Amino acid sequence: MTPLQRACLVGAGLWLFSHAVLVTLLGLGATTQPVLMSLTCLLVVGTSAYLLRPLLGRPLALGRRAAWAAAAVVPLSGLLVMPFLEPESWRTYPNWWPGAGQIIVVALVLRHRRLPAVAAVLASAGVITAGVLTAEDLPWSRGGTIAALNQPALLWLSASLAARHLFDATARTLARYSSEVESVAAERAATAARAVSDRSRRTDLEQTVVPLLSTVARTAPDDDAAWDTAARAARTLERQLRDDLRARALVDTRVRDALRVARARGIEVDVVDDRRTGSDPGELLAAGRGTLVVVLVHAARCRVTTRLPPSGTPLTIAVEGEPEVVDAVAAAVERSREFVLPRSGALRMTLDLHPGSLWVELHPA
Repeated sequence: MTPLQRACLVGAGLWLFSHAVLVTLLGLGATTQPVLMSLTCLLVVGTSAYLLRPLLGRPLALGRRAAWAAAAVVPLSGLLVMPFLEPESWRTYPNWWPGAGQIIVVALVLRHRRLPAVAAVLASAGVITAGVLTAEDLPWSRGGTIAALNQPALLWLSASLAARHLFDATARTLARYSSEVESVAAERAATAARAVSDRSRRTDLEQTVVPLLSTVARTAPDDDAAWDTAARAARTLERQLRDDLRARALVDTRVRDALRVARARGIEVDVVDDRRTGSDPGELLAAGRGTLVVVLVHAARCRVTTRLPPSGTPLTIAVEGEPEVVDAVAAAVERSREFVLPRSGALRMTLDLHPGSLWVELHPA
């Protein structure tokens, strides 16, 4: 329980004690039905306590039927108290229900049940108005009495509506700021990742292209063995460069290392990004990279194709090869779900497995 919740709970308890329990005990001598007044007090206090449960950490949501039942308690308490008092007691503490019932009205508003709260206030005003207009020998003016008895409801209803509006506006502002902070953090992370990837590419080019060109420049025209070695190295380098050009967003350092190792084992791998824009569907790409690494680590004697379509979703990974190899890859991907998919549940993974063929799709939930 937070300090604010504790303070609200203490305040509500003091209000109910002073405006319901205490005044009921003091007013038992002024009513012709003391037992009925006591039971009405218990009803109001019990309903208020039920509506205040979110202060103890319970959910804020309130069902429609429960809200209307709670709203009915306010005018009902008036019908059970006011007719059994002398009219001269209506503007004194024995007629306690117009004030004590406002905890119910406030709780309904703050729990997003404005309509039942307004209905409770209007129904209570009807009870007060009918009682005052039909009373005989009223010691005060009827208009003044109606206004005085309705004053607590008007005050607390307007105050609770204003507080609920303030809470909602604050929540929207905080959500917007949180979203902006997350966007800025994601953009910084993406920028840092791109910088790391760019440095890695430059390092790879310096360590692969430059030595290969130097070897080609030094190789004699009739050295067939050297030319065969250079051709194999060129094909490997061509695949790596093609990955960077055709699927830059999908290939990070971890994926690049997995591709290099997999191709060295003789696996044919294609990684293609067909999107026309540079948009980065963050979680989808992260999950796709993780899944692709799992596939490459467990693949053998097969062909792997990873693709992002022009629309950006779904990300697909196709594996074709010997049935036992494909089955092993499918089992590994299935085990990796909880590690590669975000905990937010924003993505779904579907697997379509047939003998010698596996189709993996990653798409928004």
